[in-house]
Amino acid sequence: MKVSIALPLAAATLMLTACANVKDISNTDPVFYGSTARPAAEYLGCVAAAWKGQGVDFHQTEIKNGGELVVDGTLGVEAVLSATTWRGKTDARLTTRRPSRAVTLSDSANLCL
Repeated sequence: MKVSIALPLAAATLMLTACANVKDISNTDPVFYGSTARPAAEYLGCVAAAWKGQGVDFHQTEIKNGGELVVDGTLGVEAVLSATTWRGKTDARLTTRRPSRAVTLSDSANLCL
Protein backbone atom coordinates (compact mmCIF):
# COMPACT_ATOMS: atom_id res chain seq x y z
CA MET A 1 0.00 0.00 0.00
CA LYS A 2 1.30 3.42 -0.85
CA VAL A 3 2.13 5.87 1.92
CA SER A 4 -0.23 8.47 0.42
CA ILE A 5 -3.16 6.09 0.91
CA ALA A 6 -2.05 4.59 4.22
CA LEU A 7 -1.72 7.89 6.11
CA PRO A 8 -5.29 9.16 5.51
CA LEU A 9 -6.63 5.69 6.24
CA ALA A 10 -4.73 5.55 9.55
CA ALA A 11 -5.92 9.06 10.46
CA ALA A 12 -9.55 8.14 9.72
CA THR A 13 -9.26 4.99 11.83
CA LEU A 14 -7.79 6.96 14.73
CA MET A 15 -10.59 9.55 14.55
CA LEU A 16 -13.28 6.87 14.61
CA THR A 17 -11.76 5.15 17.63
CA ALA A 18 -11.50 8.49 19.46
CA CYS A 19 -15.28 9.02 19.35
CA ALA A 20 -16.82 8.53 22.78
CA ASN A 21 -20.27 7.13 23.50
CA VAL A 22 -22.56 7.34 26.54
CA LYS A 23 -21.18 4.13 28.05
CA ASP A 24 -17.56 5.32 27.69
CA ILE A 25 -18.27 8.60 29.47
CA SER A 26 -20.56 7.06 32.12
CA ASN A 27 -17.81 4.62 33.10
CA THR A 28 -15.46 7.45 34.12
CA ASP A 29 -15.29 8.98 37.60
CA PRO A 30 -18.04 11.56 38.21
CA VAL A 31 -17.19 15.25 38.39
CA PHE A 32 -20.41 15.83 40.34
CA TYR A 33 -22.57 13.62 42.52
CA GLY A 34 -25.61 14.48 44.61
CA SER A 35 -28.98 13.34 45.95
CA THR A 36 -32.40 14.94 46.13
CA ALA A 37 -35.93 14.07 47.24
CA ARG A 38 -37.27 15.26 43.87
CA PRO A 39 -38.27 12.60 41.32
CA ALA A 40 -35.72 12.06 38.54
CA ALA A 41 -38.00 13.53 35.84
CA GLU A 42 -38.52 16.73 37.83
CA TYR A 43 -34.81 17.07 38.60
CA LEU A 44 -33.77 16.48 34.99
CA GLY A 45 -36.40 18.99 33.85
CA CYS A 46 -34.84 21.63 36.09
CA VAL A 47 -31.32 20.91 34.82
CA ALA A 48 -32.53 20.79 31.20
CA ALA A 49 -34.10 24.23 31.55
CA ALA A 50 -30.88 25.62 33.05
CA TRP A 51 -28.70 24.07 30.34
CA LYS A 52 -31.01 25.40 27.60
CA GLY A 53 -30.66 28.86 29.13
CA GLN A 54 -26.87 28.49 28.90
CA GLY A 55 -27.02 27.38 25.27
CA VAL A 56 -25.91 23.80 25.96
CA ASP A 57 -26.81 21.39 23.13
CA PHE A 58 -28.08 18.11 24.63
CA HIS A 59 -30.72 15.43 24.32
CA GLN A 60 -32.61 13.43 26.93
CA THR A 61 -32.92 9.65 27.08
CA GLU A 62 -34.83 7.34 29.39
CA ILE A 63 -33.07 4.76 31.54
CA LYS A 64 -34.39 2.37 34.17
CA ASN A 65 -35.82 4.37 37.12
CA GLY A 66 -34.81 7.72 35.60
CA GLY A 67 -33.15 9.43 32.69
CA GLU A 68 -30.02 10.97 31.24
CA LEU A 69 -29.10 14.29 29.71
CA VAL A 70 -26.43 13.68 27.07
CA VAL A 71 -24.22 16.49 25.74
CA ASP A 72 -22.83 15.68 22.29
CA GLY A 73 -19.65 17.16 20.83
CA THR A 74 -17.67 16.92 17.62
CA LEU A 75 -15.95 13.68 18.68
CA GLY A 76 -18.93 12.00 20.31
CA VAL A 77 -20.42 12.37 23.77
CA GLU A 78 -18.89 15.09 25.96
CA ALA A 79 -20.93 14.72 29.15
CA VAL A 80 -23.68 12.59 30.70
CA LEU A 81 -25.91 13.55 33.63
CA SER A 82 -27.70 10.45 34.96
CA ALA A 83 -30.52 10.65 37.49
CA THR A 84 -32.22 7.59 38.98
CA THR A 85 -34.90 7.41 41.65
CA TRP A 86 -34.99 4.59 44.17
CA ARG A 87 -37.19 4.48 47.28
CA GLY A 88 -38.03 8.18 47.16
CA LYS A 89 -34.46 9.40 46.66
CA THR A 90 -32.91 10.52 43.39
CA ASP A 91 -29.18 10.13 42.84
CA ALA A 92 -27.57 12.36 40.21
CA ARG A 93 -24.18 11.73 38.64
CA LEU A 94 -22.39 13.92 36.08
CA THR A 95 -19.48 12.51 34.10
CA THR A 96 -17.56 14.34 31.39
CA ARG A 97 -14.48 14.01 29.25
CA ARG A 98 -13.85 17.77 29.14
CA PRO A 99 -12.98 19.07 32.62
CA SER A 100 -13.20 22.67 31.37
CA ARG A 101 -16.90 22.14 30.63
CA ALA A 102 -17.64 20.41 33.93
CA VAL A 103 -17.93 23.59 36.01
CA THR A 104 -20.81 25.16 34.08
CA LEU A 105 -22.68 21.87 33.78
CA SER A 106 -22.22 20.85 37.42
CA ASP A 107 -23.25 24.28 38.75
CA SER A 108 -26.69 23.87 37.19
CA ALA A 109 -26.92 20.25 38.31
CA ASN A 110 -26.08 21.29 41.88
CA LEU A 111 -28.53 24.21 42.00
CA CYS A 112 -31.41 21.93 40.95
CA LEU A 113 -30.90 19.44 43.81
